[in-house]
Amino acid sequence: MTNRILFFTILFVFASLILASIPLFTFNAGENATIGIGDSKEFKRSVGSAGGIQVYRVCDGKNAKTCGYWEDLKTKKKVANAPVTKKVGKNLVLEKVTAEDSGSYYDDGDIYFRVQIFELAPTK
Repeated sequence: MTNRILFFTILFVFASLILASIPLFTFNAGENATIGIGDSKEFKRSVGSAGGIQVYRVCDGKNAKTCGYWEDLKTKKKVANAPVTKKVGKNLVLEKVTAEDSGSYYDDGDIYFRVQIFELAPTK
């Protein structure tokens, strides 16, 4: 019994350390979301109810036909309701985000970020 308690305690501590090290960015719906993520040329995300993985490729002059938009990796089609996204310096900027943009984001080196979009209740 003691070994079992020790195992679950160590497991809990380890999981907490991993989750605490994942950067979390929070934004309000309708805002532009600026995420400081470095010099990557490609980003992936798993968001909202869409399921699956989407990819965004930064335009570099050589990839004009496949850059500047979010693409569903499974269907190979442009994601219709994805936010306009741009790479500005070392930031990824998503314009006028919605709750559907909440999820997991990765750079091309598989560095992981969580993004949470909040829908604010209207004020009276």
